[in-house]
Amino acid sequence: MSSSLQDIKLDELCNSIIGINKNIQTVAIINKLGRPVKKVTRDGSLKQLPQPKDEMFFMQCVLQISMGKEYDSEYGPINYHLLERENLTMITFPMRDHVILVTAKKDTSPISLARKIVTTINGYS
Repeated sequence: MSSSLQDIKLDELCNSIIGINKNIQTVAIINKLGRPVKKVTRDGSLKQLPQPKDEMFFMQCVLQISMGKEYDSEYGPINYHLLERENLTMITFPMRDHVILVTAKKDTSPISLARKIVTTINGYS
């Protein structure tokens, strides 16, 4: 797949995910080194983390999914990893050699949202 075609597909995927629910604030596709390759943010959403914290957070997401893969043979592959904070829900999804990070407002059902996102991701895999 050409680079520009891949970029279009990643843009389409991010836009499809952010369109699933109005409470989704950000969709980021992160490579295995913890660097974002695509990022879509809904207008008016939460303020961004400072650059060093943003990078560390992305690396943490990749590490969490990567470490979880160690148990795939015993428990099956990870569909998603869910983290709820006081005012934010974060869900990470493995996709080939990337991780998709979705942040959403707390006003949503995280399990239902995660399942809808998995269905969308599977349509692009």
